[in-house]
Amino acid sequence: MVVWCTDPLLPSKGGTTMAFSHLSRRRFLKLSAVGGVGLALAACAAPAAPGGSEQAESAAAPAQETTTIRFMSRAGARYLPTYEEVLATDFREQNPNIEVQIEPAPDGWQDKLLAQMVAGTAVDIFQAWGNIFFNWTERDLILDVQPYVDLTMTDEEVADYNEFQWEGLVMRGIRVGMPKYINLMTVTINKDLFDRYDVEYPPEDGEWDHDDYYDMARRLTEAARKEGEENRWGGWIPAWAWDRFWYRVDMFGGRVVDEKYGTKCMLDTPESQAALQWIWDGMWKDNYFAQPAQVENQWFRAAMTPGFVCMAESGTYPISTEDELRPAFRWDMRHVPKGPTGIRKVLGTTDAWSITKQTKHPDEAWAVLKFLSGPIFQRKAIVGAEGIIPVLKSLISTFIDDVRALRPELEDVRLETIQEILDWGYAEDTFWFKNQNAAYEIINPALEKVYIVGDVGPEYFIEICQQVNESQMES
Repeated sequence: MVVWCTDPLLPSKGGTTMAFSHLSRRRFLKLSAVGGVGLALAACAAPAAPGGSEQAESAAAPAQETTTIRFMSRAGARYLPTYEEVLATDFREQNPNIEVQIEPAPDGWQDKLLAQMVAGTAVDIFQAWGNIFFNWTERDLILDVQPYVDLTMTDEEVADYNEFQWEGLVMRGIRVGMPKYINLMTVTINKDLFDRYDVEYPPEDGEWDHDDYYDMARRLTEAARKEGEENRWGGWIPAWAWDRFWYRVDMFGGRVVDEKYGTKCMLDTPESQAALQWIWDGMWKDNYFAQPAQVENQWFRAAMTPGFVCMAESGTYPISTEDELRPAFRWDMRHVPKGPTGIRKVLGTTDAWSITKQTKHPDEAWAVLKFLSGPIFQRKAIVGAEGIIPVLKSLISTFIDDVRALRPELEDVRLETIQEILDWGYAEDTFWFKNQNAAYEIINPALEKVYIVGDVGPEYFIEICQQVNESQMES
């Protein structure tokens, strides 16, 4: 199909001022998908008359009104001034008719935002992550931004994003948003305690496996006990966390579910059971890895600061980790070890910004969304203020320099691990059942029972697998 557009500035054979140009089928479909036929036909608008003519002056369009886009931000209050400044200057220079109104996310924002989206009174843009996006696509509450990507982004721009995150943001057939930042799982170590107990640090090049990991946790724990430290453990792994337990199962050759959006639970296979048993033994049989109650149910940095654990496996936030841990001890980061299969895998998160489907200004909201995920905002706000990992490959090398400029003490921390994870390509999005909610309601309590309570071993997952399979069939 070709759409023909009239051009009143060119004379036709009959002497009337009309001629034709064409709009290709591909271009028309892209424009129609984003803004409907009206936006597609807008591409047929006549070009301006030559400058300086009275006709051009009299026909000049009136100034456009300013559109306000409401943006619910989950960034902490200390970062909002930078957000506001970058949006008010850099973004407005490019988009003078769009004003961004930042609204801090309230307590209980998920439930409140859901209710507002259903009622049609929600903000235009919000920040969330995988499970939330997945659930809300089922209720048709999120705008598919893929047509905007097709229309406004080059192949080179798309290629600058990391595959695990770019592909992970396509759920139920729609692109739910644009990446905000990257979080990667690494092992954080307390160098002071390693030195005190005369235990070598994990290798910088990542050449260690789960046997090495277990033995290192054992040596650290036993050294602490010899010094009379009864409340210190070698390691900490959040095995009960829904988005953190699965990649170890994969490293042992197992799976949680048979395929993406699959219906068969695989936690009963020998390979999956071996991984789940490795974690349980470390926490409950030998107790070289701390149980949640032993660290007062604190997350990893709060567990490391008072010296409960010597190393912890969790997310990577260089500046906030530096600010929280450095006053207490010298720290560093390392690659998670390889599994028995030789595979190394970790969670790479799909934290992103999204547009609510009820927005009355989708074109303007997309302009904001694209800017937030683009190089200017990423470097000035995501890196320059929050000090977290940017989403663009082209910014990773400068990211390391930038955060070290902000915190010179990070010269002693091996931030190159972050770039290696992305270069080596072992970060992945989480697993997905066909009915993720139904699987979650069965598996998550089982994770808590096995790894938080500890009164049953991983064989319990064999029992619940059938329940999970039945829940998928019912859905």
